Amino acid sequence: MVVFFSCESANDHSLFEKDTLDKNRIEKKQKGVHVFGRIDSTTNLKPFVATNFEWITLVPWSHQKDYNSPTINHYRGDSLERIKRDAAWKTKIELVHNSGLKVFLKPHVWIFHPSDNKWRSEIYPTSEKNWNEWKKNYREFILRYAKIAAETDVELFCIGTELTRLTLEKTEYWLTLIEEVRKIYPGKITYAANWYKEYENISFWGQLDYIGIQAYFPLVKKDYPTSKEISEGWKKHIPKIEAIYDKYNRKILFTELGYKSTPDSATEPWAWLDYENLDEARHSYETQSHCYQAFFNSIWNKEWFVGVHLWQMRSDYIDNNQIDLDFTPQGKPALKIISEGFNK
Repeated sequence: MVVFFSCESANDHSLFEKDTLDKNRIEKKQKGVHVFGRIDSTTNLKPFVATNFEWITLVPWSHQKDYNSPTINHYRGDSLERIKRDAAWKTKIELVHNSGLKVFLKPHVWIFHPSDNKWRSEIYPTSEKNWNEWKKNYREFILRYAKIAAETDVELFCIGTELTRLTLEKTEYWLTLIEEVRKIYPGKITYAANWYKEYENISFWGQLDYIGIQAYFPLVKKDYPTSKEISEGWKKHIPKIEAIYDKYNRKILFTELGYKSTPDSATEPWAWLDYENLDEARHSYETQSHCYQAFFNSIWNKEWFVGVHLWQMRSDYIDNNQIDLDFTPQGKPALKIISEGFNK
């Protein structure tokens, strides 16, 4: 059977195909959240689906004693224990996928005895011998989870988080690591760079799929700001972010963004709570809500912006009606702001 098309029909068909391809190039924004706590069924993920999250960010931890330690531990016990842990990660990822959610696997290094208030951005072995040991250990850590990501069809993988000094001074190491990850894992990869003096100075963004930023930018200098004032604060950061996007032609992903329920949450968003000196009178659910509203007003609809992975929520959250000053928006007005922002 032969079907003849008029010239007009053929042209119309070509235009339709082009329009479809153009629409497919418009990447859907990632609506993610770091989730901690046990995931033992798809049931405890339903609240995330109901509030318009589409991605779950899972964090495998490794540990080292101090910023200059060469040893990184990423599993306890013997090889059999590691096999059990890997199987547990695969099960967790499978449960997330079964809930209709995508997975961002994002390994972190935790310093458990930091000296001089140093943290992971300042990790830097003090000798060539220690550097060789550290990079071997870190490579093993990252490739372990890249393999898990490949075997479970994880949609996005992170090769590192906030390792500022190493990314700026050891570029060749990261280029080699990226190549090795690509050989194991076929999905998209990123790196989660600190907002402060890291993301704009990294030289290997062109080898990754997204420019990842831990977006704890200071936005105001006062407590209890309005969403309009916080939106104004974003204006001083946007030109630098856009410049990196233009330079590397890679979309911007906020690999973390989060705000505490405190009146100063927009001044130093990165600051952890001092649990020993908490004052419940210093809570402000309103400020947290204003921070998220300003994010949706200022950043969410930018053409160069591909999504966000919020910090943080729990799979085992229980609303006990107590004042919570921490980052979670669960049980607070901010969650409605987030859900509505994701739904637009």
